[in-house]
Amino acid sequence: MTIAQKLADADPTDLEGLRSSLRASDSEARLLPLGMSRIEIGDGALDSLPEAVAGVARGPGVVLVMDATPMWRGTEDLKGRVAALLAGRFGMRRAVIGTGRAALHADDEALAEAEAAVAGAGCVVVVGSGTITDVCKEATARAGRRAGEGPPPLVVVQTAASVNAFSDDMAVLLKAGTKRTVPSRWPDVLLVDLPVIADAPPAMNLAGFGDLVSMWTAPADWYLASALGMDDSYHAAPVELLRKGGRRLLDDAAGLRQRDLGALEKLARVLTLSGISLGVAGKTSPLSGTEHLISHLVDMAAEQSDLPLALHGAQVAVAAVTVASAWQMLVDHFDPSTVDPDRLFPSKGDMEPAVREAFSVIDPSGEIGEECWHDYRKKLASWHAARPRVETALRRWPEHRAKIGEMVMPPERLAGALREAGAPVRFSELDPPVGPEVARWALKNCHLMRNRFTLADLLFLAGHWNDDSVEELLERSASAGGGL
Repeated sequence: MTIAQKLADADPTDLEGLRSSLRASDSEARLLPLGMSRIEIGDGALDSLPEAVAGVARGPGVVLVMDATPMWRGTEDLKGRVAALLAGRFGMRRAVIGTGRAALHADDEALAEAEAAVAGAGCVVVVGSGTITDVCKEATARAGRRAGEGPPPLVVVQTAASVNAFSDDMAVLLKAGTKRTVPSRWPDVLLVDLPVIADAPPAMNLAGFGDLVSMWTAPADWYLASALGMDDSYHAAPVELLRKGGRRLLDDAAGLRQRDLGALEKLARVLTLSGISLGVAGKTSPLSGTEHLISHLVDMAAEQSDLPLALHGAQVAVAAVTVASAWQMLVDHFDPSTVDPDRLFPSKGDMEPAVREAFSVIDPSGEIGEECWHDYRKKLASWHAARPRVETALRRWPEHRAKIGEMVMPPERLAGALREAGAPVRFSELDPPVGPEVARWALKNCHLMRNRFTLADLLFLAGHWNDDSVEELLERSASAGGGL
């Protein structure tokens, strides 16, 4: 079996085999270590909790951290069962984070509450949403730094196949009204109990499937940034780790609608691998590109208006169908010879007012605009510095176009799989629905948010990402089954 085949057939519960395949595919030693010691995925994974905690605990006190949302395993209270499993063997105390709040966010308030709760713990067990898991990862990391030692061991009990936060070493935090993904820490142990996953709200598991749809758009952004000299970190291994399982998921999408256990296990395994992929890459690029930027802007608009948010993965999938249409436009029609080279490299004086004006629509105070300009100006400086590599890459565009064409899935295929799974495909089908003006605003301005180069940046700089372009893109997406 070749190295590529071993990666494609990777088993997330075989961590030593996975490490071996990653090492073999990384001759330049650019990937980061996989810092987990145990992953269990199966019918009885929850029953192994006491043994898993005993295997990693470095002291007698176990802290069980959770959010306030009730969760079930069959007719049994899931969090109560987790507590009973721990109390039967360890001294344990519970910490419920965010009880006095309408919704839990990974913000400074939640982090401070969680950090105080886990201080001095011999082991921390977290059960709840992806948000409380991110809060707990970051809170334990901070507690370890504050104590001048490593973070306390962390055992994650996954409650839905909804996000890859359960298996990565990052945390999505809310800073100054803007979501930022920051390096955090790996869980030591991840337990994915399939009956728990099956009893999760179907929309949560469909959101996890939706989040994985980005594997057919985001890696092309990462490759494009590398080709243009904007990000030298591109590595094929974290991408290839997911694609075979990802194709199987697309093929078996109807099983998710039926809540078939086999389909849910495939979803859980690929979702777990996706978190590992991000961790070893050291960044979210294998699964986060233009589609995530669009979703983040939609969230920002909702948060500024105190409106509820759609599920992250569901929103990402809807955006990914539209972004796949944009990649199709690029592959089919982009001709670098028609682009004015000087237009490709605007000045700070041109771009600063554009960034600030774009975000003043949702935040007249200018705070979000300042935060986004702080990041965008770094990207702009890097873009100017990369000009020789940009010009070389554009001269070799047929080569890059062919590579991108291999990486991106047609929007019709993505929309069809989402429809078969029973997931939203259009912005108006999200819960709550995203209105056409917000969707258009997010599409048009997604490239202005972060210091990460994507498809939207190239098309904007080439003069193909404006009001008219957005309308054409939405029409293409609608013909594929997505769009507004």
